[in-house]
Amino acid sequence: MTSLRTRLLLAYAGLILAGFTALALLVGNLISTVTVEDFTRGLAEQAELVAQGLKEPVEEFGRNDQISTAILPLLQVYADQASAEVVLIDRNGRFWASSSSAVADTDSPEISDALNGTSSTNMRGGTAYAAAPIIDDAFVLGVVQLATPLTPAQRLIQERWLALGGVVLVVTIVAALAAFLLSTTLTSPLEQLRQAALQIAQGNFSQRLPETRRDEIGEVATAFNHMAGQVEAMIEEQRAFAANASHELRTPLTNIRLRSEALRDGRLDEETARQYAVEVDEEVQRLGNLVQDLLLLSRLDSGRLEAGRERIDTLRLARQLIAEINPQAEGHNITLQLDAPPTIPLVTAGQAHLTIVFRNLLNNALKFTPDGGTITWEIKETGNTFQHTITDTGQGVSPEDMPHIFDRFYRAEKSRARTIPGVGLGLSLVRMIVQFYGGSIQVESAGIGQGTAVTIHWPI
Repeated sequence: MTSLRTRLLLAYAGLILAGFTALALLVGNLISTVTVEDFTRGLAEQAELVAQGLKEPVEEFGRNDQISTAILPLLQVYADQASAEVVLIDRNGRFWASSSSAVADTDSPEISDALNGTSSTNMRGGTAYAAAPIIDDAFVLGVVQLATPLTPAQRLIQERWLALGGVVLVVTIVAALAAFLLSTTLTSPLEQLRQAALQIAQGNFSQRLPETRRDEIGEVATAFNHMAGQVEAMIEEQRAFAANASHELRTPLTNIRLRSEALRDGRLDEETARQYAVEVDEEVQRLGNLVQDLLLLSRLDSGRLEAGRERIDTLRLARQLIAEINPQAEGHNITLQLDAPPTIPLVTAGQAHLTIVFRNLLNNALKFTPDGGTITWEIKETGNTFQHTITDTGQGVSPEDMPHIFDRFYRAEKSRARTIPGVGLGLSLVRMIVQFYGGSIQVESAGIGQGTAVTIHWPI
């Protein structure tokens, strides 16, 4: 399988080579054309100069059409200066003299043009020709033709093609190196990403990518690191959840097993047996509540929980819950107070969900409030939400525990070795239900011994 780096390198190099080759061909053809045009233009200018130089000798000897011995050396001088063969044609288009023994083709196009008074150039057989008329008072006395091989122009074109090819080769090599560096710059982070992803797939969730770049690749690295952190946190949370859940499930099961074994043996007195039966029933109830909480959390996590569509009077629900726990509060001389308007609008939710939320909050306040304390539930309408504030005069929350109070199975009370019942799922479950219905929850406490206030904003 061809690597991405190789494909990028070949693509870049191919595009660059094709582009520069096409440009070189275009420029080379233009250079060839311009070189030939410059060469023939220069030959035409020399022909015109020679024609001017031969005007007086031709005018002097042209009357008797005799070839003067003085003209031939002059033709040779001009031929040496122009590095070309110089041919003299008379006004009738007949060959007159030449700097060499060759006889010119008097029927050529450039001679015909010159006999008509116009300088002209032509190329044929690898030779460049230029003809210029010898004119005196608008009368053509003769024609001068210069002929020279195209070899110097072809050599110059070849040199320019070689120079152009060298430039293209150098530019192609530089471009290929740049393409290699660019492809390496693009593929190296991808290779790092692949290796990090493989490490995470093998369970090494501590893998992170460097975030030094400030481009799209840097953004990908940042997103990957965020994802890896989220996955690591989720895995750790799941491990802690599984460990805590197994522990919390094991405790009531152990208590049930020990008491059921004692009851099965039948060696207990009647009072102890009755007490054990009550404790087994309490542990079963505790176990059932824990399982229900775990199932509800699972549905919330997976997004499978369906929102209730019941129209609920929260004021009536509050009175019912206070009446439910009031006997327990009176047993500890704790005062329960409800501060609410006479009537409030109904809310749309699930009756069971609202009951779980406020029952958990009241039970928490009751568990952590010492004898003789007070618990107040205040309900008021604020804009488009109901604000429920449950305040207690209990033990409060320390600043170091406050960031973790919504963590599952987190118990702030450690010094009393779980003297207060509960598994640490209540607040986590409450927050998830409140957020599921679009509400919000805040917990405030001035510190240990300063009480706690839990505020819920529930949309109307």
